[in-house]
Amino acid sequence: MEKVSFATLDGVEIKGHYWQGSNTAVLLLHMMPATKESWSNFAELLNKTGFTVLAIDLRGHGESLTQGIRKLDFRKFSDAEHQASIKDVEAAVAYLTAEGAKNIYITGASIGANLALLYQSQHPEIKKTVLLSAGLDYSGALAEPAARKLQAEQASFIVEGSSDVSCSGTAKKLASLINGSKASIFNTAAHGTNLFAEQPQLMNEIIKWLKF
Repeated sequence: MEKVSFATLDGVEIKGHYWQGSNTAVLLLHMMPATKESWSNFAELLNKTGFTVLAIDLRGHGESLTQGIRKLDFRKFSDAEHQASIKDVEAAVAYLTAEGAKNIYITGASIGANLALLYQSQHPEIKKTVLLSAGLDYSGALAEPAARKLQAEQASFIVEGSSDVSCSGTAKKLASLINGSKASIFNTAAHGTNLFAEQPQLMNEIIKWLKF
């Protein structure tokens, strides 16, 4: 694993962990509050199976705390500032492309899932996303309109806990809108990457789906 950093178009310094693999890459977007480290076990497994992997700290989280001279703290963000995290995704994809990635998939948890879907809806070259505990509306990052914009060849693997009140029912809703999607609903209240602790087989299920 290598520590990397790069700037967004609006000047935020993004910090990440990077694992070199094949020319197929997976970008990992954490939930809130969390950091890139929340993906460590999954990232290492992805890399062992051949993927290049990049896990980033979204703006205001972890080590991604500066925008020029301004200090960033997600706990003080407006909805618009949370939504601006889509620029972090753009910069991360640009970084992976510059490093030689030809195919890029995005996996996100909670608001990271919504950001993944939003980016996918704007970029038809992103063929697959994995959405852990996506919500219909996280800080104004709306999932349903994004799902409706996906092209026929774009797909999502959508996962949630049936008793997770922050997103319950979203998986079925999004799966009904996304062609070729897969939905897995577990009997748990676990949220985002916490699903991996209760459902460790989920990591391998995701990898199998990404490789199919």
